[in-house]
Amino acid sequence: MIGKVETFMKYLDRIANVAVIVAVVVFLFLVFRGDIGGRKSPKDPSQSLIGGTIALPGVQFSKGQNSLVVAVSTTCHFCKDSLPFYKQLAEKSRGRLNLVAVLPQPEAEAQKFLQDAGVQATQVVSVSLDSIGVNGTPTVLLVNEKGKVKHAWSGRLDEKGQEDLLAIAFQDRAS
Repeated sequence: MIGKVETFMKYLDRIANVAVIVAVVVFLFLVFRGDIGGRKSPKDPSQSLIGGTIALPGVQFSKGQNSLVVAVSTTCHFCKDSLPFYKQLAEKSRGRLNLVAVLPQPEAEAQKFLQDAGVQATQVVSVSLDSIGVNGTPTVLLVNEKGKVKHAWSGRLDEKGQEDLLAIAFQDRAS
């Protein structure tokens, strides 16, 4: 009788192992299903802003000049990680593009956040990010002199993303 119980327990053990493997495969399929079967992952939500127009209180986008609108938050760790790039972007923008920083925090807090990081924006605006259609930080928008969004990037950009932003922003004048 003991032999039958041991055999049955081994059988149950195998079934449990197979069930775990099947569960892991199903989980991985669900996690990566955007890349399986030729389907693509959902589009970056900031791309829906392209072609729309934004307006910011107190900001007049300059005639004949594009502007970069950098939407960040003092509480966003991706924004904090991106500050060295935004500092470089601000330095490169001087005289070529307006750099408008948009934060949901009060203006004094926003100014201090950027100043501590060495980011010198042309203008700092304190508004709800929803008011310009941004639903995540960090987001960078390239807009023309009428406030029309020409390009958009969201999230912490890797080196390639930063290079792409720089190439597009500085070659794409006020067209």
